[in-house]
This record gives sequence, structure tokens and C-alpha cells, in this order.
Amino acid sequence: MKKLRVGILGQGRSGYGIHASWLRNDQERFQIVAVADQIAERTKECVTDFGAKAYDDYEKLLADKALNLDLIVNALPSFLHPEGTRKALEAGYDVVCEKPVARSVADFDSMVTTAEASGKTLLPFQNSRFRPCFQKIQSVIASGCLGRIIEARISFSNFARRWDWQTRRDMWGGNLLNTGPHPMDQAIVLFGDDMPKVFARLVSDNPFGDAENYANVTLWGEGAPTINVMVSSFMAYPQGEMYNIQGTNGGLTGSLSALKWRYFNPEKAPHQAPKATWSDSRGYNKDSLDWEEESWTMNHDPDNFGSITKDFYDDAYGILTENAPRLITLEQVRRQIAVMEEAHRQNPDLR
Repeated sequence: MKKLRVGILGQGRSGYGIHASWLRNDQERFQIVAVADQIAERTKECVTDFGAKAYDDYEKLLADKALNLDLIVNALPSFLHPEGTRKALEAGYDVVCEKPVARSVADFDSMVTTAEASGKTLLPFQNSRFRPCFQKIQSVIASGCLGRIIEARISFSNFARRWDWQTRRDMWGGNLLNTGPHPMDQAIVLFGDDMPKVFARLVSDNPFGDAENYANVTLWGEGAPTINVMVSSFMAYPQGEMYNIQGTNGGLTGSLSALKWRYFNPEKAPHQAPKATWSDSRGYNKDSLDWEEESWTMNHDPDNFGSITKDFYDDAYGILTENAPRLITLEQVRRQIAVMEEAHRQNPDLR
């Protein structure tokens, strides 16, 4: 089994807490060889923890060919994702790039073009695609029991106040670019293969920064379900569940840890004919449907990033070593970036 030699750019919450924390546990397939971060305390920790070579500048890491690296993980601050990824691809490495991969379609296209020109592989880190709850949602929809999907609502919301760099627009902070790529990736999958139309409302009401801390984005289009994605930092009380899906034959609701859905068989439902008058009782129509209900529950920690990170790297390893097909396609990620770019275009002042 081929062992991939890995260099990680950035050792913050993502680079260390997500990527390095998982990769260090799979030493049969991955070896953390080098890390880069401007904060010396972070790189010293990695030398101790992983036996990795440390750099205070990511470009120095990319330039050191003696490392004989196979894969670069770009976990730099968001605004450096396009530049850092292009430089890593040009240096001859396959790249896993953290979200948001880019803020504009133009930047993303330049990253893809660079990957094609260098003959290397770009792997956007969309680990929420591997959420067990989302995989279950997809299988329920695919079964057809809910009928045609009319609407899906996804809410990654709570009440939170932040004052780190993710509150700064100049550093690509804000709810849409920070948390948003998780639900937006799922929304793009549920919407289908076409580019959706977009209606968005972004609000910045944060005393500690100027980036949006409320994002509400609706995707819609002819022949496709309407998908609403909300990432709010003002939700003191939960409004229903994280997921709510409406179909012509039933619906689904739930969270990371549990889902339930109910549906009826239209072939067994009473046949009704439209009438031009009220019913004999002068009341509203009442339908008698024979509902079937099912449920699903997680059997381990639903918010375990390690689990979905493992699944992502399982998929990535197959792509890089066995030429396995992509689950997360570049076209899907491109549409996601296009939606978020349009949302920002519609809300230039974030008021």
C-alpha cells in the first residue's frame, strides 16, 4: 500500500485540529512530513507530535524538494486558499484545499486550470458530504417514498458572538464563507445538476467585526426543488430541526443525530375529484391518508469531525492512488462558489 507523504500549510484549528489530528492516526497510508505556520509555538508542537519538519513560511515548504512530498493540505487562512493552492499545484503536488476553496468563480477556475496544466489533482475539502445524516437523507429521497421534492430547508444556526479573524471581510470571514460551505455543498447536491437562481439576504450586526453573521440564501429554478440555507448567529431558540424536506408524498425532518420521515402510497390514497362548491358540512376538505413513518439514529457522536474527515481521506486516497471516481466533483464546488459569490454581490453593504 502506497504511503502518501503530506505537508500541511497552516496549523490552526483546521490544519492541526482537523487534518493533522486525523492523518496522524492513519500512518499506513499517510505520513505528516512537514508543516508550515508563522506561529513558532505551533510548529514546535508539530515537530514533537509528528516528527515533522517545520517551516515559518509555506512557500519555503513548497520549495523544499528534498521532502519528496505527494500531497499538500492547504489549511491557510481563507483568503490564501486560491494563491496557496495554485503555488502548491505549480510546485508539483496534489492538493487538498480547505473551505472556502475560493470566494469567486474566477479564482476557482484559475485553480482548476492550474491543476490541469500541472497534471495534479485538486481536492476541495467538503467533509460534510460524508455526514451520515446527509447520506441517509439522500438515500430516503432516492427511494422515491417522499415523491417529488418541493422544498428543503437546511439551518446551521445558533446564538454566537465572535471576535476572531472570521469576523473580518478582508480576511474572507463571515457566516457564509466560514460555516456556509457545509450546508451549501449539501444544498447543491439536493438541487441537482443545474446552476440555481439565487436570492440572498446577508446581515452584519456584530460589534466586533464587519462580516455577515446572518446569511439566508434561497436556491430555486424550474423543475428543481427550492432549497433554503440559513446560517444565523442570532438563533437563541431552535426553529425546528436542522433539516426539513417537503415532498409530494411526505416529508423528512431531523438533525445530525436523528431523522424521521413519513409518507403515504398515492396508489392507495383516496381518489378525490375537484368540486366547484363547498362540502356538505360547509367545512374544509379532509383527507384520510394511511401514513407510514420511519426513523434513523446515529450510533456514535453525531458531531465527530474525525469520522467525516476519515471518510473524506478514504475517498481522497482512492482518487489519488487508484484513480477512483470523484464523489465531490469540481463542477459541484464551482456551483457552490457561484451561489455564494452571487449572495455577496446582492448584499454589498451587509445591512
